[in-house]
Amino acid sequence: MTDRAGRAVQQGRRDRPDGQPGPFAPLAERNYRWFFVGNLSSNLGTFCQTIAQSLLVYDLSGSTLLVGVVNFAQYAAVPLLAPAAGSLADRRDRRRLLFGTQLAAFAVTLVLTLLSATGNATTWLVIGLAGLIGVTGAFQFPVSRAFAPLLISERNLGRAINLDSVSVNLARALGPVAGAVIVAQLGVSWAFGINAVSYLVLAVALTRVRPRPQQRHAATSSFVDGLRIVRNRPVLAALLFIIAACAIGADPPSTLGPELAHRFGGGDALAGIILGGFGAGGVVGAFVAGAESDRHHRKVGRLLALLVGGLVLFALADHVALTVLGAFIAGFGYLTSQTRSSALLVRSTADHERGRIMALWSIAFIGTRPIASLVDGFVADWVSLRAAALLRAVPAVGACLLSYSMDRRAGRAGDGQAATRS
Repeated sequence: MTDRAGRAVQQGRRDRPDGQPGPFAPLAERNYRWFFVGNLSSNLGTFCQTIAQSLLVYDLSGSTLLVGVVNFAQYAAVPLLAPAAGSLADRRDRRRLLFGTQLAAFAVTLVLTLLSATGNATTWLVIGLAGLIGVTGAFQFPVSRAFAPLLISERNLGRAINLDSVSVNLARALGPVAGAVIVAQLGVSWAFGINAVSYLVLAVALTRVRPRPQQRHAATSSFVDGLRIVRNRPVLAALLFIIAACAIGADPPSTLGPELAHRFGGGDALAGIILGGFGAGGVVGAFVAGAESDRHHRKVGRLLALLVGGLVLFALADHVALTVLGAFIAGFGYLTSQTRSSALLVRSTADHERGRIMALWSIAFIGTRPIASLVDGFVADWVSLRAAALLRAVPAVGACLLSYSMDRRAGRAGDGQAATRS
């Protein structure tokens, strides 16, 4: 963006009456603005490919279980490789690491595009290449999360984390619909090719940003150090559990969408609409609920209750409109509770330890997805779609109860401090 565009952004993103930064305040900062645009492009391409590869695998195999397998493959590397990536992010230049992940992802996606275009893509080739893309993502996720705070002022950090989630969920809303339309009109090769180009857009954006100096940790830092940090700060463990519960609750629209669309008599476009409804709920939630709260845990508990309610409606609805509505409500509760918890997690860690903590975040938020996808596909094939969707709500129920418990403890601690002062 030009300086004139930047001033226009700043003029339109004034603080709210309560003194908090407006929802778009981070976009007034040039470094973050470039990063946001690149991230949004990459995320749009990713979700365009996600629905395309799910539809391709379903068309090739007719199996919802194998759709779960391809989603599993896309994220399976995260719990294995994110620990190493987090340690590297605390010791090496995060921008260079992130740049490398984009070039590697571009190369793998280009191969998938060519195989699809020539008619040589098979179910297991698609699954295997999805796994390779997942390897690049396993390094990207913790590095990107640790890198972003270097591009934004402390005042706008919470809103920047919020906008990061907006970019993911805007992509989740638009990417599947666009991907399904592209597949229907042009073929899966175009969807894969668009994703390949999107990686290059983020790579270019990374060459335009100027991050603050990074506080690097000693060369001996390791993932185990991150586990020790969490062990010594129980609130971090609780936040990671809540984030994992949100991630698990986000899976049903993605894995179960193609079969649901088929049952409702729709095609590929309907599968995109179902997943898009979840993303749309997240985008709306990001602007309505905000990123800050004096009673953080109570607010998160209420939002997790919305996630549970949306998943129940999604599971039990007998009409496509109610299914999409359930996905929308679940998306709203998912995005807002996950964003608030992630923002508090980032604020609770120092820069030199953030890579290792974001590795744990990646395992909680991304690493749980392959297991959830595999279980969803298995339960849907062997029991029922409704049972699969309802099962995904169980961790969110536990996270909701945990949030209310943390709120009560925080309230008692506040009352005790007040009594001491008096």
